[in-house]
Amino acid sequence: MKQNIYLFSDTLIKRKDHSIICEKVCKDDNEAEEDTWEENEKEEYVLGEDIEIPAGDKKYIPIESIESILSFGSIRFNSRFLYFLSQNQIPLHVFSFKGNYAGSFLPSERQNSGSILIAQALLFRNQLKRLEIAKQFVLSAISNAAANLKYYFNRRASLCDDIQQLQEIKEYVCHADSIAELMGLEGTAKKCYYSSWKRIFNYPIDFTTRVRNPPNNLVNALISYGNMIVYSTCLNEIYHTRLYPEIGFLHEPGEAKLSLSYDIAEIFKPLITDRAIFKVINKNIISESDAIIKNGRCILKKTARIAFAQEIENKLLTKIQIEGKEKRMSYRRLVRQECYKLLNYITNSRYAKIYLCLII
Repeated sequence: MKQNIYLFSDTLIKRKDHSIICEKVCKDDNEAEEDTWEENEKEEYVLGEDIEIPAGDKKYIPIESIESILSFGSIRFNSRFLYFLSQNQIPLHVFSFKGNYAGSFLPSERQNSGSILIAQALLFRNQLKRLEIAKQFVLSAISNAAANLKYYFNRRASLCDDIQQLQEIKEYVCHADSIAELMGLEGTAKKCYYSSWKRIFNYPIDFTTRVRNPPNNLVNALISYGNMIVYSTCLNEIYHTRLYPEIGFLHEPGEAKLSLSYDIAEIFKPLITDRAIFKVINKNIISESDAIIKNGRCILKKTARIAFAQEIENKLLTKIQIEGKEKRMSYRRLVRQECYKLLNYITNSRYAKIYLCLII
């Protein structure tokens, strides 16, 4: 199975035959170290469990085993390496060491379709159709958030009122008549959802509300960090299904915005990011001592970033049984399935009804 490669070191990456080499780069004496409190930590890579590589500073990774590359450190490469990625249809996503998204390299070898582009744009311009699709994204997000709360409610967490409130918000979503109203209801649902987290955590954690720019505590930093990985995963699958990430339906398109990846991610953030956070906090894999707060910004230490990325990757590779499907499917495959559902609706909207609501 193809898997993501996460790079946390300052790394030189290049082609070698049918593999890529990841080589740790030694910093110059006059080169600033951004996370100085960790300068003596062991440099790490996060690789899927099915990828076997030799020990040492150089990592040789077979190209056929790579789904995409996510870099959270400084990387150095040349145009020949990018051409190698393009030939093998492997996206490269770049983040700052704080987890902020910087940009992506998407290979040009995909099979572009002018007819799909036109159909997707026309559907966006049709206000009724756009609203119908956007409602499904919001309903899916709320349903999966409620599924998380129900899981912990069955384990004696006091979440009954929060679950009921999310169900009531879903009723309002069904009757919303504008995108602006939908976004407002989505914000209300998230506020309710996040306020319940303190009753899910096994340990006292400083988290009462979602703060994004910048994240001000451990949980907000984990949410931002995990969501960036989920956005990248959705962008990968959109790329493989010939949809156009620039044209979203819930989130407004804009300059340098890949709004469709944000739309698809709404379905999966509760299933991937949030469940990973509950696990690493409740099992004490990551604690508040694994974060540094500077000037109001919470920054995860490298050990925490590595541990959380590994948990996200494990979740993406986890296979589950879906009702009506014979084979078990990984969460990553489910992301692609949702993209195909949307693609089918875009190309057959006169005859099909869209169902994106995935509850697991």
